[in-house]
Amino acid sequence: MKAIVRTSLEPGCMEIQERPIPEIAEDEVLIKVKAVGVCGTDLHIYNGNVVTGTDVVIGHELSGVIDKVGAKVTKVKPGERVVSRLNVGVCGTCKACLSGNPQMCEHRTCPGHWVDGAFAEYMKIDEKQLLTFSDDLSFEEAAFTEPMACVATALLERTKVMPEDIVVVFGPGPIGLLAAQMAKIYGASKVIVVGTAPDKELRLPLAKKLGADITLVSGEDDVEKILSDLTNGEGIDLAVDCSGAAPAINSCLRMLRKLGRMCVIGLPGRREIPIEWKTAAEKSLEVIFSYSSTPTSWNTCLSMLERGAIDVKSMISHKVGLEDFKEVFAATGRGEVIKAIIEP
Repeated sequence: MKAIVRTSLEPGCMEIQERPIPEIAEDEVLIKVKAVGVCGTDLHIYNGNVVTGTDVVIGHELSGVIDKVGAKVTKVKPGERVVSRLNVGVCGTCKACLSGNPQMCEHRTCPGHWVDGAFAEYMKIDEKQLLTFSDDLSFEEAAFTEPMACVATALLERTKVMPEDIVVVFGPGPIGLLAAQMAKIYGASKVIVVGTAPDKELRLPLAKKLGADITLVSGEDDVEKILSDLTNGEGIDLAVDCSGAAPAINSCLRMLRKLGRMCVIGLPGRREIPIEWKTAAEKSLEVIFSYSSTPTSWNTCLSMLERGAIDVKSMISHKVGLEDFKEVFAATGRGEVIKAIIEP
């Protein structure tokens, strides 16, 4: 089979290789991969900014069809359409696992990072990770389940959108566009999406189409004054940072009302960034960080997709084969892509 393999930790060291189709264990299934989303993390891996294993197949936002099952597999069968959670190797006995958060288990191994992932014609995984979906949902849409689950864990389970919240989302990439939609359908009275100048052509107009009440351009619009005026000087209820950029994070802290909430989804490029900690302390803010996704968030998101509650079709700007990955990674880095789907 063909697969995209990271050959070293240096930037750009990925290539198409011919690999054997994976052999499955008794509790595993073999998935014929149909669609894989290109995640921002995949781009960071390609650029050499994320440590993974080497000689490993990357990619993790997948959907596909079960091709073969192991002898002890009982819950799924060949021919079923599936998406896969990513909690490989979790122990099941630590505090994180027992509290329903296996994504935080110290033993967790994520496909596409330390074990072979989904940018390939076939991928193997243990059956406990799988959720099936109906023929009414396309493979391309189903591939959004993983990034949606990350947003749902952060915004719906951990931070919680409250009825009538005024919500500001910084960063109109795929995660921000999903967050804006979820905030709206979970009761926000207004959703404001803030981007930068490069977002004016593609992403901010799409945010408007997907339901944002207001879109603003940082550096051109006086974002903090506009939002202060909108709230009569009180401040917004909930800020969602999907950018990981220090200026956006500090702007969130300043524009929140006293006792407001901040949902942190974006990861900064550096481990240390300057933050207005005192601003957050003086306002008694809740600043809630979130990483990866809970198992329950996957069920929520697959349900939203199957009901058509979230529009992901409009977010797909590119669909390519495995052999075109370098071109689509480069276009993503230039901000010319909203969401790319690779179809092995």
